[in-house]
Amino acid sequence: MRKLLLLLMLPFIGLFALAKETRVTGKVTNAAGEPVAGASVVVKGQRKGVATNTGGEFTISVPKGATLVISSIGFAPEEIRANGTNLSATLKSDNNQLSDVVVVGYGTQRRANITGSVVTLKNDVLTRRQVASTSNLLQGLAPGVSVQQQSGKPGGDAASISIRGISSISAGTGPLIIIDGVVSTLDNIDPNAIESISVLKDAASTAIYGSRASNGVILVRTKRATGIGLKVSYNNFISKQVATAIPQRTTAIEHMELSNIAEQNRTGNPASFLYPTSLIDKYKTTPANNMDVINTDWLGLLLTNSGLMQNHNIQLISGGDRVNVFTSVSYLKQQGLIQNNSYERYDVRFNPDFKISDKLTVSGVFSYNNSKTINPSTSSPEFIIRQAIGLPAIGGGVYGDGIYGSAGQSNNRNPIASAEAAGTAVRNDNTFLTKAGFTYRPVKNLEMEAYWAREVRNPTTKSFVKNVDIYQPNLTTNSYDKIAVWPGSTSLGQSYFNNVYKTYLAQATYTGKIKDNNFKLLAGAQSELFTNSFFSASRTGFINPNQPYLNLGSGTRDNDASANELALAGFFSRVNYNYTEKYFLELNGRYDGSSRFSQQLNKQWGFFPSASVGWIFSKERFFKGASQLISFGKLRGSIGSLGNQNLSSYYPFDAFYGQSAYRNPTNGTNAYFNNVTTLGYAILEFPNRQIEWEKSNQWNVGVDLGIAKYFTVTADYYVRSLKDMILRQPLPSYAGGATNPLINAGKMENRGWELSLNYRRKFRDFGFDITGMISDVKNKVTSLAGNSFLDGGSVRTQEGEAFNSYFGYQAIGYFQDTNQI
Repeated sequence: MRKLLLLLMLPFIGLFALAKETRVTGKVTNAAGEPVAGASVVVKGQRKGVATNTGGEFTISVPKGATLVISSIGFAPEEIRANGTNLSATLKSDNNQLSDVVVVGYGTQRRANITGSVVTLKNDVLTRRQVASTSNLLQGLAPGVSVQQQSGKPGGDAASISIRGISSISAGTGPLIIIDGVVSTLDNIDPNAIESISVLKDAASTAIYGSRASNGVILVRTKRATGIGLKVSYNNFISKQVATAIPQRTTAIEHMELSNIAEQNRTGNPASFLYPTSLIDKYKTTPANNMDVINTDWLGLLLTNSGLMQNHNIQLISGGDRVNVFTSVSYLKQQGLIQNNSYERYDVRFNPDFKISDKLTVSGVFSYNNSKTINPSTSSPEFIIRQAIGLPAIGGGVYGDGIYGSAGQSNNRNPIASAEAAGTAVRNDNTFLTKAGFTYRPVKNLEMEAYWAREVRNPTTKSFVKNVDIYQPNLTTNSYDKIAVWPGSTSLGQSYFNNVYKTYLAQATYTGKIKDNNFKLLAGAQSELFTNSFFSASRTGFINPNQPYLNLGSGTRDNDASANELALAGFFSRVNYNYTEKYFLELNGRYDGSSRFSQQLNKQWGFFPSASVGWIFSKERFFKGASQLISFGKLRGSIGSLGNQNLSSYYPFDAFYGQSAYRNPTNGTNAYFNNVTTLGYAILEFPNRQIEWEKSNQWNVGVDLGIAKYFTVTADYYVRSLKDMILRQPLPSYAGGATNPLINAGKMENRGWELSLNYRRKFRDFGFDITGMISDVKNKVTSLAGNSFLDGGSVRTQEGEAFNSYFGYQAIGYFQDTNQI
């Protein structure tokens, strides 16, 4: 009877239990206040649970007072009691490198879920170095990324970056740089304002950028305000730069003695000399006096600038429920090693976010960058220093204030005079970026984003060359006589550029979950328009060196101008799928168009796909026995097709008339009729209507490991095959004197591997992070389309060898005597 009563009461007990359940909503974030998508929210002791959406939000019905267990890969589990209807939870990182939210093409992913080859660098790593150019920050921080700084001069120390080796013979080899969704350059941004940099290296991660992804992609995300409240911070550094690797120079006496030995070796006459013994003995017994005994310390007199570099940055972060604003103001000043050599830059960035409603957020980016670079007008700083290193100490340098010697040169070229008194070349760069967009979530799990951006760059240059008086000692009057002026003529050149880059983008992302199947769908479209115009003018013959204005020049006049336009458009999509966050699949595709190629011949559009897979084998049951040693393990593989449309010409498919006889009257474009030279035009470069972008196919396999809790290892092996590479096609001489046309013909291959090992440990408030990396890539040119080789002087490109291999004779030894000759 009791069993029957209990059986009849079960439905009512169930209804009573349901009546006690409460509908709870909440949001899960990480320590930085960023939403954690895909986090598992489970009622403790039950199987009931949900996953957070892209905004980190969840909704679940639970018994009142129940405990929720929230977990996600890379985070320590968190338990909270469901005492209210609106909950919030902050997950602490269990392994920072796995829980990082990584910026990828047109979105973000958790590092643990990435199937491509991506390296992410955060602000705390980037700001440890004191550099003037942001491009130098990447040096030594990412395997497979080569960063080469070619100069140390202020305003000219930007580095060239290549990812996984050289990827083109004639087209651009630098990666695509995107800052907050806008194509730009790394050196246009202050490092203090950077939140993170993602380096996309393989086809899986870069194919979504289509025809510009062959050289890799670097994504920069700037800081934005998060959290509640006001925060003000100040950061600065001051450093001093000095000349290094300066060779030991000879004194005046050593120079004369060694010159005499060289002359004897040259002539075979032991009595030959360039400097008499009496003069050498005089130098040995008489102190240098800048009159009849000269011992010029060229570098000591030249390297007189301070070499100081200072950077100051102030940041204001204001966060609220509806309005978040990040503001950054930076000032950089860098002095060179020689006079009239400096770099000065101001950076102002304003990143606001307005939460209009729970569904709509409006965001913006406003950035202003102004820089001023000063160099000597007659030579580059590196040439001036190089000349001073090679000059003999017996040459006259500086005899007094503004009294310069001939430096012992027949042309009177004195590097100290060139640095101090021969005029300056000043370049001003102004860049203003405006970006406005919105994010809209009309329904659960669907996010729509659109923005418009316009970047305007207006570089201006002004180079004024002045004459310097050159003197020599007069031993009779014990004074100095003016003997010449250098360089012999005065001139002024000015130029103005107007470069405008516009970007339009719209995309939508949908995140879904069906039982253990998780997926994310992305689709979007983007268009870009780049216009640039240029104007320059120059004059010679300036009487007053203190009035560098074009209207005051009395000599030759010259001017030049040009304008170009480039349009790009693309449609892109991505599918991310994973099963139980253990097995991963990603598909990318982009349909790209470029105005660089012929529309009539249907050469403007192309499709660039990629696919990648991943397997977190450490989550398998059979691997639990090794979990103490290997806490995380993932295998990755990818394959894809990329493009490169970064040619030197905007219109290589069409023929244009040009007139360069104004610059060089002997090039044949002018005609001579009736004893009069008549201005003429000609086609100066042969067109190729069949030209199209270079193509790259790449496959990559890799493994990511977390070892013994504190170690992480990343290893990759890849092969990149390049085809349809752009070369100049040699034509026979009877075809005319125009420049040879560009054709798609070359082939090249890069094979390489990368290995990175990281050890991270923290003891209360003290922590350290050690990373070691090594990589190698071997390049081989496989086809030059009939060209035997491409001559580069001391380097040569030929089939079967690496691009730009050193070429020359190999020494087999020295002849010991005449019998061996």
